[in-house]
Amino acid sequence: MKKIILILFLITLPSLLPYFNSRFFYTQDYIFIARLQQVSVALSDGQFPVRWAPDLRFGEPIFNFYASLPFYLGFLINLLGFDYIWTAKILFMLSSFLSAITMFVFVRKLFSEKAAYFSSVIYVWAPYRAVDMYVRGAIAEAWAFVFFPLIFYASLLVVERRSHRSIAFLGLSISGLFLTHNVTSLMFMPFLGLWWLYLIIQKKNWKLSLSLIGSFILGIGISSFFLLPALAERQFIQTKYLIVGYFDFRAHFVALKQFFSTFWGYGSSLWGLDDGLSFQIGLANWGIIILAGVLGFVNRKKKKLLSLFVFLGFSFTLSLFFQHNKSAFIWEAIPSMAFIQFPWRFLSISVFITAIIGGLVIDNLKYKSKILYLVLFFFVISFSFSFFKPKEYVDDSFFDKFINIETMRQGVDLTKDYLPVWVATIDGEVFNDFKTETGEMETNDFKRASDKFSGNVVVKSKANILAPITYFPGWQVWVNGKILPQQSPSSMGLISFELLPGSYKIDVKLTNTPIRSIGNILSLISIGLVVVLFL
Repeated sequence: MKKIILILFLITLPSLLPYFNSRFFYTQDYIFIARLQQVSVALSDGQFPVRWAPDLRFGEPIFNFYASLPFYLGFLINLLGFDYIWTAKILFMLSSFLSAITMFVFVRKLFSEKAAYFSSVIYVWAPYRAVDMYVRGAIAEAWAFVFFPLIFYASLLVVERRSHRSIAFLGLSISGLFLTHNVTSLMFMPFLGLWWLYLIIQKKNWKLSLSLIGSFILGIGISSFFLLPALAERQFIQTKYLIVGYFDFRAHFVALKQFFSTFWGYGSSLWGLDDGLSFQIGLANWGIIILAGVLGFVNRKKKKLLSLFVFLGFSFTLSLFFQHNKSAFIWEAIPSMAFIQFPWRFLSISVFITAIIGGLVIDNLKYKSKILYLVLFFFVISFSFSFFKPKEYVDDSFFDKFINIETMRQGVDLTKDYLPVWVATIDGEVFNDFKTETGEMETNDFKRASDKFSGNVVVKSKANILAPITYFPGWQVWVNGKILPQQSPSSMGLISFELLPGSYKIDVKLTNTPIRSIGNILSLISIGLVVVLFL
């Protein structure tokens, strides 16, 4: 096993060399630094699970809707003494290395060790991987790649053994993807369904579907603390910012020729063919897919092998179809697909299927020369090598605004993705203490944490008071130990309440709504069930 890990490390390392530079580089989604910092601050305050980012303007419920498992891992890395920039670098590098390992484990189970190494090379060195890591800076999507092969592998174990442990393992793997990247989970599920259908047909045992569906339900159960509030409370955020304007999926379909293009750029996805972003499958990968087609035709009389060629070919074609504008009728018919935003995100599925096809090709080449194997190996890496580098490095000060609390509270360069519906404007004075809209008041001993605020106030005349917190369901105000009814939030969406003259101890806390409590309980029960199944 040590030899395998060493080889996979050596395969992956050249694609990661730019991360070892003392400086970090600019990417399109550089706000991941702020998310990483906010999760770390919240966890340090004891907020678990993390739902609220306290320093994004007056606070936002981003982690109630944005899957953040990689950032939890980032918190542990940060505890080891790495700053946020190096923590982000380590997360990117780990995503690539672990993707190589999970792909190897899956394909070795499916084919052979030699095939598994080749699939890992394709998986790690695919051009779209370079897009995620060096152009977009899509840290959560990069981590989703770890779970694709893990879920397929766990499904294979369930079908072969149907043991309690394999069912628990599949449930954990599915929950890992749910908690890593919501959008990718939505894209991946149809292809997982096809994989399950293929396995069931191969085994000619429809009872297997009960075990597979049971694992899926278990995965949902483990993730319920996140999934249930994300679905039920979506009505309380301004989702329009997620699906309109630049984020309208209609502007981001991929033209057929772009899949074959060798263009590389660091720009944005645009309407039409003027994209500054590469959507290529990769010249080497197209060669492997064509070779797979030839092998499928040659082996057409071997029904079991042919069925695998057909499954992979259909899945790959489907992944391309969802990226092309001919699939627009499906996007229009399923409203939740709008939150995928960019149809070309299905390239992650294309990369995964291509890597499996590569393993299948290696495993079925009659002329299994070591020289041919090494040539294919070299061909895959050499074609993509130039893509795995950033456009330019920047000074660490560039990221300061996404780590510095004061600039984050001013909303410098922050998106509006998860603003609560009560926020009518984000333009207004930034303040860090209780503030009066009307009346007079003095405040002392003000304390602030990620999910609670407190202070002593002396109200001199009837006052309408604003707390420096954006209202969202779950925030409650206690005055002298009793819950106080709130007024309508201010135009900036801030918590508002009224007090008569007197002295008060004010506590403002984020509590669980009923759906969050239900989600938490279901997750605990599901985790307990996983422990029982493993034991």
